[in-house]
Amino acid sequence: MRKSIVGLSVLVTLLCVFLLVQKNREVEKVLAQAAAADAAAREAQARAAVAEEGHEAIEAKARQQEQRSKNLQAQLGETRAKVTEAQKLRQGSNEPGGKGLSEIFRDQAMKEMLKDEAKSGVAREVKSLFDSGLAEKLHLNPEQADALKQLLLTKGSICWEKILMPMMTGELDEAGMAAAGKSIRQELEQNAAQIRALVGDDGFNLYESFDKTHTDRAQLKKFAPQFAEAGQQLNSEQQSQLLALMMEERLNFKFENDISDPLKLDFDHWYDNFTEEKIEAYMQQAEQLNGRMLERAQAVLSPEQLALLKSFLTRELQQARLTARMTTATFAKH
Repeated sequence: MRKSIVGLSVLVTLLCVFLLVQKNREVEKVLAQAAAADAAAREAQARAAVAEEGHEAIEAKARQQEQRSKNLQAQLGETRAKVTEAQKLRQGSNEPGGKGLSEIFRDQAMKEMLKDEAKSGVAREVKSLFDSGLAEKLHLNPEQADALKQLLLTKGSICWEKILMPMMTGELDEAGMAAAGKSIRQELEQNAAQIRALVGDDGFNLYESFDKTHTDRAQLKKFAPQFAEAGQQLNSEQQSQLLALMMEERLNFKFENDISDPLKLDFDHWYDNFTEEKIEAYMQQAEQLNGRMLERAQAVLSPEQLALLKSFLTRELQQARLTARMTTATFAKH
């Protein structure tokens, strides 16, 4: 799920901020483990379903995953408790003597820390795009590549500086979001125009496709070692074919409410972008996209490999769902 915006994803950014405020890295670990719990169970069941007689190693691995799933399920309750704590912390800003998130974020040292974290996150995203071959794909010389890199860094920081930080510090309320939203959209459109001027119309379309499918390249890079670890290593031809079909399906899939695309967000009514209904609708459509990828992957992968891919994609989707819910619980409007 990409979950393909250059810079910090809105939801992931907010979650990282929450984790920084809490100064408890264990929450992040629990969240990831909890997100993997149901997927681990699905993976175990899928492995068992496709295992043929005599595949003792695969069956043993499935039993291990089932036990691991049971252990992680227990930690899911802890994650839900963290969400409750986050809600109480947010609500505390409205209570007499309460020290809510806005008050915490107004601290200058905290502001500086958040700015540094935001810049680092944007820089990592941009670097990842270039490491994947963006400059080569667009046939850019070093000067052009550097200019594009700077434009993408600017793009990634616009939402953060114009709405996320002011919203967190209490400097921007719902009433002021209409004016802020207009400014943000103008800056994003201006940034897009500058990128188009640099790389040309064809280059801009190529860049957009490359950016949108970066999720698939990152996922395959992450999944490939896990296939090998499970004894189902993907050869180079399988990796190439799998990546091609995943990217093709993503480019052809249209989300009704694409919360990953900043230009499609309603900045005038920020909170309306991330209602429970819209987030769940997005997740369901992401699951449909996964289903299309899996259907085509049958021609590329063995049954065992296909079962692993299904479990990997399911785990990623569940982690994204938990991230979204925890974020909205923490930063929902009062």
